[in-house]
Amino acid sequence: MELRSQSRKTTQSMGNDNCGCLVGWPKAKKSKTDQVVSSGNWAQLPSVILYDVFSFLSQKDRINASSVCRNWRHVIFHPNFWNEFTFTIQAGQHEKTKYLSRTLSSLVKNAVIKFDSLTPVCMTEFTALLQNLSTNTKLKSLMLEPSHCRLVEPVEYCFDTLNYFSNLSEIIKIFCNFPLEKFSIGGCEELCQFVPQYLERLSNTRPEQVSILGLASVKDDPSNYLICEVDAVLFSAFRNLKILSIDYDALCDDVLDTLNGAENLKRLIVHVHGVWFGHPGTSNEAWAKFKQVHPTCEFRLTLIHAYEEVFHMENGILQIQMPLTHLKVFFCEHINVDVLNLLSSWYPQTLRSIMWVDSRSPDLEGTWDLVNRFRDAEINEPDPLVMAAWLCTKLEEVVLLGYKYYEEDLVAIARLRGNTLKNLEVASEDIISNEGCKIPTNLIEEMSKIFDRPWAPLKSSELHPVICNPTDGDSDEYLQPKVLADLHL
Repeated sequence: MELRSQSRKTTQSMGNDNCGCLVGWPKAKKSKTDQVVSSGNWAQLPSVILYDVFSFLSQKDRINASSVCRNWRHVIFHPNFWNEFTFTIQAGQHEKTKYLSRTLSSLVKNAVIKFDSLTPVCMTEFTALLQNLSTNTKLKSLMLEPSHCRLVEPVEYCFDTLNYFSNLSEIIKIFCNFPLEKFSIGGCEELCQFVPQYLERLSNTRPEQVSILGLASVKDDPSNYLICEVDAVLFSAFRNLKILSIDYDALCDDVLDTLNGAENLKRLIVHVHGVWFGHPGTSNEAWAKFKQVHPTCEFRLTLIHAYEEVFHMENGILQIQMPLTHLKVFFCEHINVDVLNLLSSWYPQTLRSIMWVDSRSPDLEGTWDLVNRFRDAEINEPDPLVMAAWLCTKLEEVVLLGYKYYEEDLVAIARLRGNTLKNLEVASEDIISNEGCKIPTNLIEEMSKIFDRPWAPLKSSELHPVICNPTDGDSDEYLQPKVLADLHL
């Protein structure tokens, strides 16, 4: 006890100063950071320290932290924090859009622009953003994501549509002079006409850096549109291309042969709207060579508003040697059962996804086309989707919207694929149950047990209105996200 009290007394006699240093010892000199922290003035932290702290945060948290004070807000504009940014242009956010356009257009390296393409004021802001971005020579990618396949002219170009789209294309051509790695027109039909010019300019910069080219379009009127001829030679410079989307109008054996020079091609996406008279099509020989050169390349075929071609797509568009992995048919107003039957016999080793989506027929007769085919006593065929689930060993997605389907066939698909089927979408109103219109609870329970995850058919409230009724809403609003998702690795 004496020793402990003596020790405490000695310590007290030496005393402490405010910095915690013992009296008699030399005082350590405070750094600027120590002074800031000890005084509680966090706003004066050096920018180097703030940058280190911000580098550990997500983009969302950085933005929140930047609202603390002016000094913190200044740090967030360091170029390293804006490697990627998505600009969103929609009605009611004009001031925010202008601010982001003004402050970030010179910093961002990989830009995605989501915009309302049918609102004139949004198109004005979209054009202004492009002009600001066009001075950013550090830009590595430009990916457009319009709300619809169509673009309207801004108010200032009212009644001068041709001049506006000509000027818009000239702005976009500026970006093609940059050493871009990714470039997409976002399915815009108006920009599709300038694809050859875009390719020519990109091939004159650093084409070996280009990994993604989104050049396919979505036609507003598939029976009346201009054909854009693309010379196959224009693709030859892009040796490291990984993803390419084009319209079927530009696809031929010469293009496939040219793409054999792209050593790292992972995905080829083709949009079909119509087939013009004289189109050469593709041959099985060209596809066989393509598969040999690119054994792991995905081929995704998408039919969009192809009202005529959907009836005979198996006679010319589809080839047995295609490495077809994804078949998407959107709003073609017909389900081709013969094509569905071919899938399991032509593509058993490659097919991964089947999506057939239509608006429900106004008279409801068309919605029964799939099941009526197999009610006929003279046709003794198994359901084509069940056959695909059985024979296509890599099938992981089935989406059937706008058509009636039997409950027992859903269960058969689930049992055949198990939890390897990652996505199965059908509408509850379209399921034909032995117990009437109401979907029995045991179906949902059984399917969930098979998939080893919760599953339920889609309610009407979960469907886009255009699927329930062709006059409710715009089909672009449903298909644009599906189409643009193909460009994501």
